[in-house]
Amino acid sequence: MFRIREHCFATCLRVTLNQSITGPFLSYCLVSISILPRLLVLATLLGGCTNPTTSTSPDAVGYVLSPGRATVRQLPYSVEAEPAIFETSFFPGTQINQDSQQLKLQSRFLGNLPVSSGQIVAADPVSLHSETQPFMTRFPRGRFPVELALARFNGDERVAFARILFSDAPVVSWEPALLPGQKPLPLRSKEYYGYPVDAGMAFFMDAASIEPLNRYLAGKSASENLMVTSFRLDTSSPSPGFLYGIPPDTVAAFSTGFGDGSYASYVGLDAKHQPCRLLTDFQVISW
Repeated sequence: MFRIREHCFATCLRVTLNQSITGPFLSYCLVSISILPRLLVLATLLGGCTNPTTSTSPDAVGYVLSPGRATVRQLPYSVEAEPAIFETSFFPGTQINQDSQQLKLQSRFLGNLPVSSGQIVAADPVSLHSETQPFMTRFPRGRFPVELALARFNGDERVAFARILFSDAPVVSWEPALLPGQKPLPLRSKEYYGYPVDAGMAFFMDAASIEPLNRYLAGKSASENLMVTSFRLDTSSPSPGFLYGIPPDTVAAFSTGFGDGSYASYVGLDAKHQPCRLLTDFQVISW
């Protein structure tokens, strides 16, 4: 999906060029972005798995996984690659001023996501289907930390960025994460490719589990169970994200900034030009 970059603190006019089997069509829609949490409505839509399996049942019951210990840890360093906020938002004590507001950023570790195929899908539960394409980049295989950068301001908290940390190597450069058929765009272009979010939530998952996840989401018990597990029931605030398992499968699920929209993803490359990050920007912070 191809969109014009916009700032998401206010209502805006989005121009979207969608490609489908029936050909391109241009749609104009006025998007009103709510600043209120929507998890109660969205929890029924979310569930999934990421390790490959051939036995996921539509009636299987999943659950929120304990984060455990991160397989990769990154220490703060002198960031040179732009936009620097892609990295520094995950460093302790980061604060920025934006629109006459001070935003305090805090990193949240969700758990280690299994990546078996080296191909990653970023999508929301509504748009996921059997033809959903993974990013063209081939990522390392293994279990890698999924982290959120939470922006706190005026008593509110929003997920600014979600990322997979493939190594602790410093990022030397960033490039847009592309799907098959998409042409490279400048990093700071006003135009960008983004995946659509119509559920206020999205996830990272291994491409090998698209079909098992679709089968799981077709089950009634999936939506019922996720309505409960999308929340941290022992606190007064809903969870911004978690790893959700239907053994042996796993999906990383998280809320998306101010809700619905179209959100771009980026690949961070190390000094050897190998992917060391995958990050989605939820347009909470301008850069």
